[in-house]
Amino acid sequence: MVFFKKLNQHEQVMQFVADIEDEKSLFRLFESRITARKNDQDGWISFVIEMADTNEMVGLHGIRETREYKTHAEIGFLLHPDFQGRGLALESTQAVIDLAFKKLKYESLYATVTAGNIASTKLLEKLGFTHKETIERNYQINGRWYDDLLFVLDHD
Repeated sequence: MVFFKKLNQHEQVMQFVADIEDEKSLFRLFESRITARKNDQDGWISFVIEMADTNEMVGLHGIRETREYKTHAEIGFLLHPDFQGRGLALESTQAVIDLAFKKLKYESLYATVTAGNIASTKLLEKLGFTHKETIERNYQINGRWYDDLLFVLDHD
């Protein structure tokens, strides 16, 4: 929970993700993710991104099945700014893609990026995702409305 809180209350990390929640709200979110998976309910399967040499936690990655199609899933990640620019998001996202297609047998992966998050957009494009749709004024962060960019990657 400490690392989850550290990421989710970091202004730079959350800039294009969501409002920063108080500790009580974050605890409920953390617990809901654990409870959903324990009870075999729909929800995020979460992974910790850590340094191979030190086991230091540096980020989180996740995947969840979409409600509309059981063969499609959404992915998302958070990486602490101290570790950005080192290829860790690329490496961890590729691992999640491999898991999704090879082991979980998904046909398509989706990722939603808040407009302005250039690093995430470039990362997804580098991994073969294509921009499918822009949903205007779809998400509000700190009182400001943002467009959402929807990316998709189909399994070949």
